[in-house]
Amino acid sequence: MLKRNQLALSISAVVLSGGLMSPLATAQSDQGLEEVTVTGIRGSLQDALSTKRDSYAIVDAISAEDIGKFPDKNVAESLQRVPGVTIQRQFGEGAAVSIRGAGNDLTLTTLNGQNVASTGWFVLEPAKRSFNYELLPSELVGDIEVYKSSQADLAEGGVGGTVVINTRKPLDLDSMTLHGSVEASSQSDSDATDPQFSGLASWKNDAENFGVLVSAVSQERQLQRQGNEAFWEWGAGPVAFEQERKRSAINATFQYQPTENLDIVFNAIDMQMEADNTNYALWLTQGNCGWCGVDVDPADQINGTTARGPLNVAYLQARPREATMNSDVFDLSVDYAGEGYELSFQAGQTTSTGGTDFEMVVDDGSGGTAIPGGTYDFFGGGQSWDLNGFDLASYDPGSVVMGTGANFNATPKTDEETYFQADLEFEVEFGLINSIKTGIKSADHNTTSRRFEFLQAEGFDPSISTAEVLDGTIESGAGSYDIPKLDADALKAWAKASIVGKVEDLGSYSEIDESNNAIYAMATFDGERVRGNFGVRYISTDASSIYYIDGQRGSTSADYSEVLPSFNLAYDLSDDLILRTSAAKVMARPQYVDMYVNPNVLGADDEIDNNQFWVIGNVGLEPFTANQVDLGLEWYFAEGSLLSGAVFYKDVSNFVTISEYQASASEIPFDLPASEQGFGWTVQEKDNGESADITGIELGYQQDFGNGFGAIANYTWTDTSTAKETFTDGNPFLSDSSENVYNLTGYYENDMFSARVAYNWRSEYMIRESGSYGNRLHDDFGSLDLSAVWHATDNVDVKLDVNNLLAEESVQLGNNAEPAPGTGFTAGFPLYEYETARRLNLGVSAKF
Repeated sequence: MLKRNQLALSISAVVLSGGLMSPLATAQSDQGLEEVTVTGIRGSLQDALSTKRDSYAIVDAISAEDIGKFPDKNVAESLQRVPGVTIQRQFGEGAAVSIRGAGNDLTLTTLNGQNVASTGWFVLEPAKRSFNYELLPSELVGDIEVYKSSQADLAEGGVGGTVVINTRKPLDLDSMTLHGSVEASSQSDSDATDPQFSGLASWKNDAENFGVLVSAVSQERQLQRQGNEAFWEWGAGPVAFEQERKRSAINATFQYQPTENLDIVFNAIDMQMEADNTNYALWLTQGNCGWCGVDVDPADQINGTTARGPLNVAYLQARPREATMNSDVFDLSVDYAGEGYELSFQAGQTTSTGGTDFEMVVDDGSGGTAIPGGTYDFFGGGQSWDLNGFDLASYDPGSVVMGTGANFNATPKTDEETYFQADLEFEVEFGLINSIKTGIKSADHNTTSRRFEFLQAEGFDPSISTAEVLDGTIESGAGSYDIPKLDADALKAWAKASIVGKVEDLGSYSEIDESNNAIYAMATFDGERVRGNFGVRYISTDASSIYYIDGQRGSTSADYSEVLPSFNLAYDLSDDLILRTSAAKVMARPQYVDMYVNPNVLGADDEIDNNQFWVIGNVGLEPFTANQVDLGLEWYFAEGSLLSGAVFYKDVSNFVTISEYQASASEIPFDLPASEQGFGWTVQEKDNGESADITGIELGYQQDFGNGFGAIANYTWTDTSTAKETFTDGNPFLSDSSENVYNLTGYYENDMFSARVAYNWRSEYMIRESGSYGNRLHDDFGSLDLSAVWHATDNVDVKLDVNNLLAEESVQLGNNAEPAPGTGFTAGFPLYEYETARRLNLGVSAKF
C-alpha cells in the first residue's frame, strides 16, 4: 500500500523520468500500518518511477524533495536532464525547451494547465508563443510534468511535447509552514556577488478546509557575456554584453474546501524582471573585402568567403538599453467530486508587458582609426587578430556620435489571454472502459508589437566627447581582450535630456486578435494487465491581424480547425516489465511574428525601375500538425531502478516558407508613382510549405545501489529530415535538433549530506533567427553541474550549487548548404563564439 505524505508534495527536485511526489513506504506490523517516509533524492526518484510506472500516457517529470529545493535556479536547466529534452541558452541561462527533435517553437508550456502570457525583454526577440523560462523563478514551482505523448484532455499546442508546471496548494502543507532562504550568487565573467532572497508561508485553519499560501522571490544578477562576432564582409571583433537583471515574483494561493467534495483554489502570480543591458563592441574591419576592389587569393577564403588578410580600421560602438518583462496570472479553479463523477471549472486571465523601453546606439566619432600592419586570420575554427602593437584597451576615438531617428527608439510588446475551461469525468462500466471524460475550453488572445521613435530638441548635438563618458575598460571577446567601456548611464542621461516627445512608426505596428476553442471526449480503460485512454479533441481558431498602411488602419482575418485523435496503452508483460505504445495527431499554432501581416514596402519611392517589393506575413497560416507514434519498454528490475527504451516517429507538416508572385499596381493598396505603376509589384508572402520527419530512440537507466549511492543515465538519438527548401539556409534538418544527446548523473546522500553531479551533452544543432544574426550551426555543447546540501540541523540546510562548472564555450558557425561567398553564413565560417560563465550559488535555508 502506498500513501502520499504532505511534506513530500513540496519542492526540492531531482530531474528524471516519471513521478511527481515523494512516496511513503509503509510496513505492516502487529499494531497496524507504520508509515516510513522516504525523503531526499532517493525518495523523489522512487516516486518518479512510481508515477511513470502507473501512468497511462508517456510522462516524465521533475519533482520535489522539499520546499525551496528545486535542483536548479532555472527551470529549463532542470528540464534538460529529462530524456529527449534539450534547451537553448540565451545569455548564459536556459530560455527555451525542445522535446524529441522538434524546435522550441513546437513545445507548449503551461502553468497549472493554462498558458502564461509572455513578452521577451531582448530587442531582437520576435513575438512567439514560446514560454520564456528566464521569467519564472524555480522557487515558485511545485512539480513539472513532461508529456511526450498526447491525450485528448491535454491542451493542444505541443508537437514536440507539453511541459506542465504546477504550483503548490496550502492544504497540501502543514499549517504554519515557514521557509526562507538567503543566497549569494557569482559567476566567472563578473566580479559582482549578487543576493537572492526567497520565502514561503503557508497556513490552514484547524478544520483544515481553508488555507493561504504566500511565496516570494527576489533576485539580482550582474550578468556579462564575452565573445567574438562577425558581420561579414564588413567586420568582426571582440564584443561584450552586460546586463543588470532584477527579478522578483510573488505567488498568493487561497484554497477552500467547504465540504470533502468541493475544492476551490484561487491563484495569483506576479512575475517581474528589469533587464537593462548594453552591448559593447570594438569592430575590426577587413581591408580586403569583396566590395573593396581587392583581389583575394582563394587560399585566404573559406568556401568563397574571405577569412584571412589585412585589417582596415578599429570602430567603437555601444548600444545601451532599458528593458522589462512582466507577467501576471489570475486563476480560479473549482473541483467537485460527486457520486461517480468529477466536475471542474477553471477561469482566468494572464497579461504581460515588456520589450525594450529605451534603445540608443553610439558610434565611433572618428569614423574608424587605421590599424597599420594589422591582420586577421579566421582559419582554425575561430577568430584571431594580429594588431601589430595597436592597443585595444587604450583606444580612444575622441568622441562618439549618437544615432537618431530610427536608431533612437522604444519597442514595447503586450500579450494577454482570457480563458475558461470546464471538464466532466464520470465512471462507467463498459467492459474495460471505466471512465469517460469530456470538456470544453475557450481562450481569447491578443498580442501587439510596436515601435516608437523619440523626438529630440531642435539643435541637439548628437556628438559627445569620450572624456565625458569613458569608464575604463570591459573584458570582451573569446580570448580575454579588454576594450574601452562607455558609461551607459551617462549616455542614457545625455540622450534622454534631448527628448521632447515620441512618434509611433505605424508601419511597424503589429497586432493579432485570436479566439481559440476546443471540445474533447476521452475514455479511460483499465484491466488486469492493460490500461490506457483514447479520445479526440476538436479545435477551432479565428484570427485577425491588424496593421497600418499609409497611416490607415487595416485588418486581415482567417480561420482553421483541426481534429486531433489520440491513443495511449500500457501493457504489463510481467510484474516488472511494461510495454507502452501511443499514437496521436498533434498540432502547434504558427508564431505571431509570422502571422503579422504588417506590409513592408521596398523600392516604391526610389529612382530604380521595377524593384517594388510588397513583403507581408500571413494571418491565414495553417498550424503545424504531426502524426506521431511511440513504442517503449520499461523494466523495473529493482527497487528504485529502471531500464527503459523507446522509439518514436513524427511527421510534421506546414513549416513556414516564403512564396513569391507578381501583382499589378491595382491589386496592392499602396499608391505607386506613375512611372512605376506599369511594373506593379513583386509580392513576398509567408506561406505554408514543406513537411519533415522526426525519428528517434530514447534509452534510460536508473539505479539506487542501496548504500546511499545512485546513478542515472539516458541517451537520445534523433534524426530529422525535410526538404532543402524548408529553410533559407538549405539544410534539410530541423532547428534546435541535436542528433545525439546524453545525460549522466551520480548522487550520494545520507542523513547529514547529499550531493549530485550531472553532465549534459548535446551534439551540434541549427539555430535559426530572423534579422542580422541569421541561421547558423551551434557546435556541440556540454555542461557539468554540481549540487551539494549539508543538513546542519533538522531545520537548517546549507546548499552549494555550481552550474556549468567547465565553462565550455559556445561556438556558432556559418552553415549554408550552398556556398555563400562574401558572407559569414557560408559553411565553416566562424561567425560567433561566446565564453559561457561558471555560476556559483551558496545559500542557507530554514524551514519550520
